[in-house]
Amino acid sequence: MEKESFQFKVPIYGVLVKVIKDDAKDIAKSFENSTGVYKQNVMSPMEFAKTIQIDSKTEGSYVVLLLTEYHNASILVHEAVHMAKAIMRVSGIKQPDEETEAYITQYCFNVVDTYYMR
Repeated sequence: MEKESFQFKVPIYGVLVKVIKDDAKDIAKSFENSTGVYKQNVMSPMEFAKTIQIDSKTEGSYVVLLLTEYHNASILVHEAVHMAKAIMRVSGIKQPDEETEAYITQYCFNVVDTYYMR
């Protein structure tokens, strides 16, 4: 697949997001190569995308978005909400207001959508 992965930091909060895109059959290996974390069943066969929070002693806490060849815009919107919640957890935001959550969700969606869909 072209444009398999990239990463970005969320402004203000400074949380790193690693985006990994690969064929569903290869996503576990790509996840391990990018994070150093082995998870045999990182995604179930029914999932087209997944957001995971990683807490690493060497890299600190960050968020990983996994995308398969089957993802689309509606799945990306869904995952952007999960990314926003994980980013707020990593940032230590316990009770975010709606606007903060909406800002982070919109930002994450826009970055990933712009990278892959345009």
